[in-house]
Amino acid sequence: MTSTPVSDTYRLIEAVFQPASIVVAGASANPDTPGYDYVRSLLEFGYKGGIYPINPKGGEVLGLPVYRSLAEVPGTVDYVISCIPSAAVLDLVSACRGRGVKALQLFTGRFSETGRPEAIDLEQRLLAAARDAGIRLIGPNCMGLLYPAEGISFRTDMPKRPGPIGFLSQSGNLLFELTHFAESRGLRFSKAISYGNALDLNESDFLQYFAEDSETHVVGAYVEGLRDGRRFLVALRLAASRKPVVVLKGGRTAAGGRTAASHTAALAGESAVWDAAVRQAGALPVSTVEDLIDMLIAFAYMRPGSGRRLAMVGAGGGRSVLTADLCEELGLAVPPLPDDVEQNIAESAPDLAGWLTNPVDQSILAGSGIGGARVLEWLDESSGIDLLVANVGEPWAFGRPDPERIIARVTDRFIAIAARTKKPFAVVLAPSDYPDEQRWRLVSEARERLVEAGVALFPSVERAVRSLARFSTYWAGRSSA
Repeated sequence: MTSTPVSDTYRLIEAVFQPASIVVAGASANPDTPGYDYVRSLLEFGYKGGIYPINPKGGEVLGLPVYRSLAEVPGTVDYVISCIPSAAVLDLVSACRGRGVKALQLFTGRFSETGRPEAIDLEQRLLAAARDAGIRLIGPNCMGLLYPAEGISFRTDMPKRPGPIGFLSQSGNLLFELTHFAESRGLRFSKAISYGNALDLNESDFLQYFAEDSETHVVGAYVEGLRDGRRFLVALRLAASRKPVVVLKGGRTAAGGRTAASHTAALAGESAVWDAAVRQAGALPVSTVEDLIDMLIAFAYMRPGSGRRLAMVGAGGGRSVLTADLCEELGLAVPPLPDDVEQNIAESAPDLAGWLTNPVDQSILAGSGIGGARVLEWLDESSGIDLLVANVGEPWAFGRPDPERIIARVTDRFIAIAARTKKPFAVVLAPSDYPDEQRWRLVSEARERLVEAGVALFPSVERAVRSLARFSTYWAGRSSA
């Protein structure tokens, strides 16, 4: 079997992601500065290459000597992070010339995003100088690279464990927020990049890279504007033909567009046109951070499946009714229990025959001799169901004398089902924001076990069902394309 040839873009960005050395220009011993944060992050993440802080004042940062200039740094310099004022960046580019620098990443901002003519002019002169020196730019006005496997990060609190998701983000803070809100659900990155104003390397380059990257199985993107719309759609179509791609667009309205322009100098686009173009390219557009997180989790951990018949186990009566309503509103079917499941119920708990229905009301099972996990196993084995939702039901468990045993048992069963099912399977476990320490601990431990087992986890039934509706629609479109 022959391997697919890689593109020049892939080779370029792969080299950027694997520098043998990193210089932090504008490094500082002051913990409240970005020049300190970058050095600390590289050290704490375990970056194995050379880390070279530079600052005209010299000194020491976190035990590392500070060089007074780039010229004093020993050996070859692959990657430079700029934390210096914008007025000094042209001098930094000149210093990079001849040192073998592959890429200059500019945390430095106050360029075209300010809207000021002199800043826009400086940005263009920066681009011309970098091109003349043969150096590629990331940014300006960006956080840069996250590559857990190589020990590269722009913050100490990003996830250190690698995962299947490649992510490109015009906003560095949004990339951090994703991990803040969803690392506990298993949102982990193969590689990610915050690219800011996209003066040189841009969203199209990074999309093409992730399309070809073997460590990335799902691609997520947050974009505010496009440098080249046609090229972006070509890159998006390439990536979406190889792996699921989820895209969140900022600046879809007049107000959002004004904010995007001041944030990353991005141009806004009309929402309906954007969504249609993204779908036509084979990717999935979303409109909120929560939807972005949910769909990345779904694609990373669920089996593909395009069927629309959903079954849920583990809810109470009211929740079962509301879930059935939501499913129908989203175009999902909630059929009665299939005949083979009905037969299993009649044999195991005759009193429930003809009474139990889908979604399965957990309260009806009490005292019957069969639990929700057993019914879920029968639903998994049935050809009459395509999608599965399982609710841990921790509020009910907390009212019992032995919540530890109940939650542990249910978690074990759901993990076992997730390991063998061939159907899209979502597990619901609410956030562990309980004032009671025992409840907080039990939920947190259950979540950790489910995540480590690779289970797609959602904080509410509603978000699980909405994700499954999008998920099945996406795969139906792929199968018919």
